[in-house]
Amino acid sequence: MTSLLGKSTLYDMLACIIPGYLLLQLAKLLFAPNITLNIDNVSIAIGVFTLSYLTGLLLKWLMENILNGFLRNTPNRIRRAYDKSNCIFEKKDLPDKEEDLMQKYYIAYYKALKGNMNSSIPTLEAQIAFLRSILPVIFLYLATSYWWSVKIEHVYYLFIFITIIILIGCIALIWHLQDKLHQLVWEDAYYAELIDKSITPTNNP
Repeated sequence: MTSLLGKSTLYDMLACIIPGYLLLQLAKLLFAPNITLNIDNVSIAIGVFTLSYLTGLLLKWLMENILNGFLRNTPNRIRRAYDKSNCIFEKKDLPDKEEDLMQKYYIAYYKALKGNMNSSIPTLEAQIAFLRSILPVIFLYLATSYWWSVKIEHVYYLFIFITIIILIGCIALIWHLQDKLHQLVWEDAYYAELIDKSITPTNNP
């Protein structure tokens, strides 16, 4: 469990620090291209690390709110993930009402985490958080590339093309990982319940 929490914390930090640092680098390219900092200086390194983390936290919060209805937990996708699962052999009818469905899913989520069935859940969550945070950074690099990129025409257009492909790829990957996460939650909760039933002592008459 300690190892799992350690991994989760590390992934969460990376999901904030990397996008935050890249955004700070872009700000430097746009507004202070001639300033050079000696990163070996401990004070500067700590300052950059802290500022990157805080910027990343802000980005993470913004994207969670912006994408609340998209690339997030939606009833239709949660229901589809349950139906698509090949590992749940005794499928039950899910509630029709959205609120009841979401409640059932969150119960399954916490049951899966409590049972510590699969360390992939926090890893997937961290990967999704990282990709969501990196999306606006990639978009800003793309939108401002005319002002800071190499002024060689074919290199510039190649950069634009590659960046657009990466942007589309990140969106597709978030969608895929979110579906995978939903499915994993249902499956882990299902087997956690089976294990609980199998180890629960029965009272002999």
